Amino acid sequence: MRTLVINPAHGVAGDMLMAALASATQSFEALEALFAPLNAISWCSLDFQSVDRSSLRATHCLVNIQESAPKLSLDELQSWVKKLLDETTGSRIALKALDLLATAEEEVHGSSVHLHELASVDTLVDLVGTAYLCARAGIDAVSIMPIGVHFGSLAMAHGQLPLPGPAVLSLLAKAKLRVVVAPGEESVTPTGAALLAALAALFPHGSGDGVIAGVGYGAGTRDTPGLANVCQVVLVDDLVGDAALVETVGVLETYLDDVSGELLGNCIQESLDAGALDAYMTPATGKKSRPGVLLTVLVKPTEMDAMVARVQRLLRTPGVRFRLQQRRRLVPSFQEVEVEGHLVMVKVTSAGAKPEFEDLRRVAQVLDMPLGELHDRVMGAYRSIGVSSAERTSQQTKYQVIVNKEE
Repeated sequence: MRTLVINPAHGVAGDMLMAALASATQSFEALEALFAPLNAISWCSLDFQSVDRSSLRATHCLVNIQESAPKLSLDELQSWVKKLLDETTGSRIALKALDLLATAEEEVHGSSVHLHELASVDTLVDLVGTAYLCARAGIDAVSIMPIGVHFGSLAMAHGQLPLPGPAVLSLLAKAKLRVVVAPGEESVTPTGAALLAALAALFPHGSGDGVIAGVGYGAGTRDTPGLANVCQVVLVDDLVGDAALVETVGVLETYLDDVSGELLGNCIQESLDAGALDAYMTPATGKKSRPGVLLTVLVKPTEMDAMVARVQRLLRTPGVRFRLQQRRRLVPSFQEVEVEGHLVMVKVTSAGAKPEFEDLRRVAQVLDMPLGELHDRVMGAYRSIGVSSAERTSQQTKYQVIVNKEE
């Protein structure tokens, strides 16, 4: 089971939550593709930036609204949600958030719904983008930490109103979400509150116990000294019922500052060809501040002595450290996805799913398709079948999905 843990201790807005999820899932290109229809009609574009918020690196999503972008009614917002999303890509999350938002506005401002500042393409992007990323991450549960809300005053379309905004308080109260209060500027926007309330309503509460599969920080616009204006999200995978293997491996290490890149590359390739489980280099600094690399090779314990001798022979290095170490390895299941007659294998564990790279490269070359585009098509097809948590851990279940390149 995958739990989305949201930490809005310093506040939350729709764009902050979307940016945090985009960072945690590395879905920036997918979001650009999702909103291509809005860009095509000159309504908006997205710009993701890496920024500092009180010394913390975070992702800021700038939604560039064009002058031609119109104000949208509630019906128009709902219509656009359905155009951009379907049930498998998060439409129910976005529609639920929009419904909660409209209900809250109606309750606090009167019988008729006037979204005012919220009747914008910006609101549409925040709701659709966050909902899409939740679906893309394959979340099964949510855990929302106490929300930092600030009391004060803010000029709105209705006039000078107290903070938190009435709609925000209505949303948080009905969802029974815990808050931590303090004086200050606006920290929770109506869109952010609506998304939290929708997630709390649609998903069961998760414990958050397990292994971390992704972390993201979404930055707000303000850069307040001494306060990181960010919303933190963590994707946590529960290992209950997962097929996991604890095994012992041999770890070889040696620091090198006098070996050419050609010899290092050759050593890694020959080590892998000889049966190494993995081999890689890490930049490091050694004696006399000399730049170099730390070579690490993982092997089966029975092959450790032979691999030490091989590394020493290939690199002419006198010293190689080695030790036995345990590792926990999830035993994957595999799913076949067919793309125009070519099979791509998707490796699946509770830590996530991803296509086998060699399959991607082979099929991409045959179809003359960019790797990124093929990756998105394969994963979109994989998610479209609606694999449950239990099925994701089954080693026997296989699916075959036909993907139309023209879709």
